[in-house]
Amino acid sequence: MINLKNIKFKYKNNAYDVINDVTLNIKKNTINVLLGLNACGKTTLLKIMNGLLKPQHGVVEIDGENIISMSHVERAKKMSFVLQRQNIASDFTVFNYLAIGYTNSLKFYEQPTSSQKEKVVAIAEEFGIGNLLNRLLDELSGGQLQMVSICKALIQDSEIILLDEPTSALDMRNQNKVLSTLKRIAEETNKTIIITTHNPNHALYLKANVVIMNKGKIINEGNSEKLITKETLTEIYGNDICYSNELDYNEVSFK
Repeated sequence: MINLKNIKFKYKNNAYDVINDVTLNIKKNTINVLLGLNACGKTTLLKIMNGLLKPQHGVVEIDGENIISMSHVERAKKMSFVLQRQNIASDFTVFNYLAIGYTNSLKFYEQPTSSQKEKVVAIAEEFGIGNLLNRLLDELSGGQLQMVSICKALIQDSEIILLDEPTSALDMRNQNKVLSTLKRIAEETNKTIIITTHNPNHALYLKANVVIMNKGKIINEGNSEKLITKETLTEIYGNDICYSNELDYNEVSFK
């Protein structure tokens, strides 16, 4: 579904490639985790997938079509994107901001239908933010705003959902809520989900395809249960990796 071919990218003032000759194929109806340390290139690669950044070399294709040739509307129908840090107009209510998720399916002059408005409320309730619908965005905490942004991506109802560090500002309960919802969506729909994270346990919990990155390159890729081992992770995280066997998967931690 998403094919990245020989992608190289560097920022204007960088002397080195942030993404260095990356080739990756993301299959339809899968959940995928880009895993690695800070500054390994995860967020940059996600932005390249979405067309926000144009690589100096290589191409990104969705269903065989170069993403750069797509209009913004075409991209919005194909994929939704939740950035870790977003610039959002603060005078929107939460409800009105969530309803913007329907823009890709409405004509310029159309308003959301009654059933679409009901869906906004239902998804907000599912994420535990139904009580925030009449609040202004600038009244929210960082964690609440992140939950709102994730809800909007689900309301957009695109084929592909990209999320950059979706749990970074959330407490443990809301982290679990987001991850369990993404897991359910992947199991019950034909959507393709791609997230970035620093936490190997997220990939294990989601039973995801994991793409392990280091210094702008993909160093390993495949089933998370097979790839996330002490030996694999030591190369990135150091020698203090250990396991906990209290769950139905081997949770990774530090000694």
